[in-house]
Formats: sequence, structure tokens, C-alpha cells
Amino acid sequence: MGCRSRGYCEMEQDFLSHVQRCREALGQLFDAAKAKEEMQFAMALNPEFRGMQDAGWSTAFEASRALDEYMGLLNELPPGSIKIRVALSLYSHVSEAAGFYEVPKNMMRIASGDDYNLWPFQHLVARHAATGSAISPNSNKVMRDLLGHADELKLESLKAVILENFDPDLRNGYAHADYVIWQDGIRLPKRNGGRAVTISFDDFTWKLNKAVGFFQALREYIMECVKSFDPPRRIMGRMNKSDPVLPAEISYNPTTGAFSIRTGLGI
Repeated sequence: MGCRSRGYCEMEQDFLSHVQRCREALGQLFDAAKAKEEMQFAMALNPEFRGMQDAGWSTAFEASRALDEYMGLLNELPPGSIKIRVALSLYSHVSEAAGFYEVPKNMMRIASGDDYNLWPFQHLVARHAATGSAISPNSNKVMRDLLGHADELKLESLKAVILENFDPDLRNGYAHADYVIWQDGIRLPKRNGGRAVTISFDDFTWKLNKAVGFFQALREYIMECVKSFDPPRRIMGRMNKSDPVLPAEISYNPTTGAFSIRTGLGI
């Protein structure tokens, strides 16, 4: 198929190259976790797993659904400021999708020799001084945590793509209504201090494409790993270090979409 223009072709090729780099970086991480403890690797493929819970409570799955809805809307909207605002909302949403990023965080834990954790970002949660209510970590804290852990594991390629994918100034500007859409791009005044900057529309489009590409690469890679358990795979494993090593069967049902892990001597 031919390209509409040289510039479009180059941008599309750059995007595909970026997505491939994301996949390779994620593959390195996932392979390390699987080699360390395959049962926990399988557990980590299900983000925001909190035990018996009704459908409709997973922000990780909602983030994935929202991405598709945002993309559908952006494809329908005509050029204009409201389209840019929707794109900024998508950028912020993808940046803040910590529920979905529990997957790479748990993979890092497992690769480090730690156990799978139901709340892998809980150590980042703060408490309100007056009410004691939990204050969820924003994307800056989550991304710094992922970067630090990747550095410990010497996952240089993963560090590189995470750094490329998320611009904290852009996310903060939108989240705090500290931005202006102007003729020359998206202006970030930084009204509370800092050097004001302007992000051109071309640069913003590239930043958005990279963030969405990373999210999509992670989503697709998780699903490929889940589907790899069809037919079912029998292994020896344990859910944490205090449990004995037991037989386990990990399976994916392509008809129902069910992904299950069964353990016990009767398997």
C-alpha cells in the first residue's frame, strides 16, 4: 500500500518502530518473570485481581475500554480546540492508568525474586493528615517507581521507552487546567512557578502516539501471554514463598475468554 505523503509515511514508520521497541522491552521483562516463577507470572497477567469481586470494578479493564472509546471519538471529531482537549484527556488517562501498570510492576517484583502482590503500588499510597483517607499515587510517582525498579533490574530498554512515553509537565498541565491551546501549540504557563513552555501540535501528536502505542503494546502482549495457555499448561509452582511447591494447571478458554489457575495435588 502506498503512503499519502512522505511525512505521513515517516511518522507511521517511526510509530511502528516505537511499538516494536516497546514490545521487545516488555518481552524482556515478562520472560524474566516467567523464568523466575511461572505461576506468579500467570497471576500477574490479571491486573487489579482482588479476589472474588463482581464485574465492573476493575479500573484496568476500564482504562482499556476507555482507550478504544477515546480513539473512536477522536477519529470522528473535526479539527479544532475541542479535539485537542479530548486528546489531552486521553493522554492524561493513559498516563494515570495505574491499575493496568500493575502488570509490569508485578512482573518486576517477580523478576526481582519477590512475591506477586495484590496491591503492588500500595507502598506509594499516602494518607490525608486530617481524615486519614488514602491518597492514590499520581502517574509521576507510579512512573518513577517503575523506572527505579527497571533500573535495579538493569532493564535499560524498558527504562528508555517509559521515559519516552510520558511527559509529566504535559500531564500536570492538563490535570490542573494549567494550559492554553493557542495558534502555535499547547502552552504550559506553569502558573505556580517554573519555565513556561510551548508544545507544538506536531510534538503533542507524537507524544500522544507514543503513549498510546506503549499502552496498546502492553495490552496486546498481556493477551498474547494469556492465550499461550491454550492448551492448558501444567507446571510446578507456588503463589508465594511461604507456600509449598504444588502442581498447577494454567489455562485459557478461547470460547469463553476465561483464564484460570488451579492448584492442588489432585491436578
